[in-house]
Amino acid sequence: MFGILHTYMKRKPWPIPPIIFLALISIVGIGCVFFYYYPAKELLQATSNKDFLTTAVKYINSLDGKAVNKKADSVSQVVGVMVDNHPDARPVSGLAKAKIVYEAPVEGGLTRYLAIFDSKQVVAEVGPVRSARAYFLDWLQEYGRGLYMHSGGSPEALNLIKVRRIFDANEFFWGQYYHRSQDRSAPHNLYTGSENWAEIVDRYGNTSSLFTADKAWKYTKLIGQTIGKKSVLTIPFSESYKVVWTYDAKNLNYTRKLNGAPEKDKDGSEVRARNILVQITGVKEINGDEKGRVEISTIGSGEAIILKKGAVIYGTWKKTSLTARTRFYDKNKKEVLLAPGNTWVEMVPKTTNILVTN
Repeated sequence: MFGILHTYMKRKPWPIPPIIFLALISIVGIGCVFFYYYPAKELLQATSNKDFLTTAVKYINSLDGKAVNKKADSVSQVVGVMVDNHPDARPVSGLAKAKIVYEAPVEGGLTRYLAIFDSKQVVAEVGPVRSARAYFLDWLQEYGRGLYMHSGGSPEALNLIKVRRIFDANEFFWGQYYHRSQDRSAPHNLYTGSENWAEIVDRYGNTSSLFTADKAWKYTKLIGQTIGKKSVLTIPFSESYKVVWTYDAKNLNYTRKLNGAPEKDKDGSEVRARNILVQITGVKEINGDEKGRVEISTIGSGEAIILKKGAVIYGTWKKTSLTARTRFYDKNKKEVLLAPGNTWVEMVPKTTNILVTN
């Protein structure tokens, strides 16, 4: 190589100055060494990690904002399952695998979950499955013709299911798609899973009303790095029920504690979230309801607290109609960009003393 270089430098005239030629030779040499130690396969793996993309994303999953390879994978047939949160139901199943979870107050000072899945997900068990409430239907209708899985419901909810023609699988009439566990007592022992909902969707689904990425929340292109401090969110729903979310900077997500204990699914999976959306709204008991059921304001606007990647954003939420997406905005009225990954929406009464600390 040096002989060739010496011969080249003796030639006249030089096509390019010798110092530039030497620089080019050095760059080629370094490039050869780089690709020798870092094969193309390894470079491809490094740039294909969908959680840490640095290039433009063409398609995203409509429910969690993660990059997908083709447009067909960005469309979701949504499945919403009502999940119990009574002490006798814990630990529950399936929350750790849900794309989105809505937690909202019900009677008795407890909350209940609406766990949102993509029908293509494989989830062995979800539950215990409990009864419907009207406000959960309002959120479900943001996702096209989502399948709603539940066991019975309040009179108001059951009536709305008929009036709105919800894609419904009430266990009272669709019992073959549920099973009872023998190690718990009813009504806290009813379960379903992806094998069940896949069969329902295959037989009765309607592809004309799917949830597409253009209706999704807005997401950043990558999870990236921590942008805030180690924030802690405390929500005392009642004297006997307190939720705490704590940011985990190592994993870039939030861990969840329920009454002081880390929350885990029945299979041992930790319940974590990339994003926490606190939607502060009106919650009041229904007049004359003997069981103390509540009604929740879902359409309109109000204050919100958004947590992502350690940062805390104080802003607002807005939902303009029954089928419109609930949107979350910062103090400058710009829609908040979420981190790709799962999201929890905490529906919190205006009277609750929410605490955010660093």
